[in-house]
Amino acid sequence: MKANKSPSFKQLKQLKTLRKQLRAQPSAPPREECARLAPTGETFASMQSPKPSSSPLQAEDQALFRQAVKGVIPLKATPRHHPRPATSKPYNAEKRQRQQHAMGQSHLTALHATSDFYDPWDSATTPLAEYLNPICGTDVLRHLKKGRWPIQNSIDLHGATVDRARIRLDYFLQHSLAEQFRCVRIVHGKGYGSKQAAPILPTTVRRWLSQLDFVLAFTNCEPHEGGSGA
Repeated sequence: MKANKSPSFKQLKQLKTLRKQLRAQPSAPPREECARLAPTGETFASMQSPKPSSSPLQAEDQALFRQAVKGVIPLKATPRHHPRPATSKPYNAEKRQRQQHAMGQSHLTALHATSDFYDPWDSATTPLAEYLNPICGTDVLRHLKKGRWPIQNSIDLHGATVDRARIRLDYFLQHSLAEQFRCVRIVHGKGYGSKQAAPILPTTVRRWLSQLDFVLAFTNCEPHEGGSGA
């Protein structure tokens, strides 16, 4: 009598048959997304990040947008002022002229070119008490006498010879112009110690000043500031 085979034997036989069938079938191609290679310069992160959709808004989205901006009123076009970036102010002619003079580049009359004997007012024995440049109005000298402009710089030429006083005064005036001082004091003394019969330095200094184009006016100082000696 033939013995019956066990269930496990039948299952094993079925597995062998399935194995033969699988081997007989051709191998399936790899999935496209697994075999896809990143183009040159494309990173894994860029491959994974979703790209923005270029499709136009749907009709429903457009309707929602119109509903949201229904009460918006456009602004009227008005002329606007667009300020220019701040720039340094250009030097005016007077300031540039003063700086050029201080650097030796000015066409103004230099002190070393003035005459010691220039005397259109016949002040050979008496120093010129006051002077007004012809280009100025009389109010300049009037304001100077009243002390409208404070003294911003001062020099004392006491005891200096004419040559030494010329050098010191020239440097003093150049420095005052460079610093834009409007009013200065020049102390020359009254000439009591002069070996000549008449005071030399007071008269000579005032002659120099009256020949300089940038000197607008001069006058005697107040008594407490030197009087006729300054």
